[in-house]
Amino acid sequence: MEPPTPSARRLAWTQRIAALAIVFFWVSFWNDHHDLPANVVDFEWCFLLPDILWIVGTFWLASHWLMKSDPRASIATAVAGSSMVYLGMLDAICNFRHGQYTGSFSRGALNALVNAACLLFGSANIWYANARGKRTT
Repeated sequence: MEPPTPSARRLAWTQRIAALAIVFFWVSFWNDHHDLPANVVDFEWCFLLPDILWIVGTFWLASHWLMKSDPRASIATAVAGSSMVYLGMLDAICNFRHGQYTGSFSRGALNALVNAACLLFGSANIWYANARGKRTT
């Protein structure tokens, strides 16, 4: 097997950091969700298993395959990226509907930053998977 390209290595480490950030979010949410509205907390709990099992899992799998120059990395990267885009859009709509952008400035800014990061990083993963897929075919 050939060694991973520098861009594949960078993306793999970024995927691992994103996966750890999602785990960190859930640990911090678990410890400090008491000041959020009950309907927002209830909505967020619905994402615990999908975030951990699907998004974190596919990021770890994609990063592993990227580091091994495995051709399956493109599919796993696209799956993880599309999951992040979906999460970012769904979370943005929920935040908008429940006034999470208009409450405190810090909470609104943090929510907007997280949503933008999900959309941008997810899109970057989809783009990379598409570009990589074209090179391997």
